[in-house]
Amino acid sequence: MTTLIAIGGAIDKEDPAIMREFIRRAGGENAQIVILPQASNLADTGETYVRQCRDLGAGAALALEFRQRSEAGTPEQIDAIRAASGIFLTGGTQMRISAILGGTPLEAELLSAYRHGCLVGGTSAGASILSKTMIAYGKGGPTPRERIVQFSPGLGFTDKFVFDQHFRQRDRLGRLIYAVAAYPGALGVGLDEDTAAIVEDDSSITVCGSGAVTLVDGRQIGFTDVTEVEHGGPVAVSNLKIHILTAGCRYQNGEVIPPERPPLKED
Repeated sequence: MTTLIAIGGAIDKEDPAIMREFIRRAGGENAQIVILPQASNLADTGETYVRQCRDLGAGAALALEFRQRSEAGTPEQIDAIRAASGIFLTGGTQMRISAILGGTPLEAELLSAYRHGCLVGGTSAGASILSKTMIAYGKGGPTPRERIVQFSPGLGFTDKFVFDQHFRQRDRLGRLIYAVAAYPGALGVGLDEDTAAIVEDDSSITVCGSGAVTLVDGRQIGFTDVTEVEHGGPVAVSNLKIHILTAGCRYQNGEVIPPERPPLKED
C-alpha cells in the first residue's frame, strides 16, 4: 500500500492529532522518520519536527539539513531515505523544495521509497509539492480568474490529485477551481489548516483533523471558457462537483462515504 498525508498547514501544537496519526502509520515506537525542512528558511525547523516526532513516540527521527542543490544526494542521505518508514516535508515555500531536490538522486530515492511502501507526508508547502503538477503561487478569491494561479512541477508522488493548502483561511477556492478547469483529469484537494487528506493507493482519501477538505471534481465539466479568458477575467465552469469532507469522511471512486457514528441514546 502507498500512503500520502497532505496537511493544510498550521498543525495544532497543543493537540497534534495529525502528527500522532503520521507517527502511528509510520510504525509508532518502531518508526524511522526523516524530516526534509528545505521549504523553510528557518534554521531550527528540522530539529523542531525531530523533537516533536520523538515526543510523540517515534522510535527515531532525523532531519536532513541542507539548503543547496549541490548538497543533495549524499550517501548518508540516501541511506537515511532507504531506512525510513516515514518521510515528512515541512512548510515554507514549495519552490525551494523543487529547485533543490528536482532531478537529483535524492528525489529518485524519495519516489522509490514511496513506491515501496514508505509513508510520505507534508504540511503547507510540503503538501503542495506532493503532486506531479503543483500550485506554486496564486491569489485568493472565490471566483476562478485567468492568471489566478501559477503551476510548476512537483515531486510527482501522485498525478491524480492537486493539493492546495491554508484553503478556507486564505480563500483559495477560485484558484483550485481554475486548476481543475484547466485539467479536469486531476481531483482538486483543498486542505484547511490543521486538516489532512490521507491518500491511500492513489485512489481514496480519508480526512483527519479539525477542519475540512474541499474536493473539486471536474470530470463531468460540461462547459468552461478557461482557454479563452484573458486579462484576469472571470472563468465560467459548468457541472462542477464539490464535496466538503470533515474528520472521518472518506472519498473513493467518486463517492463520499460518511464516518460511522455511534447511535444516539434516547432519553
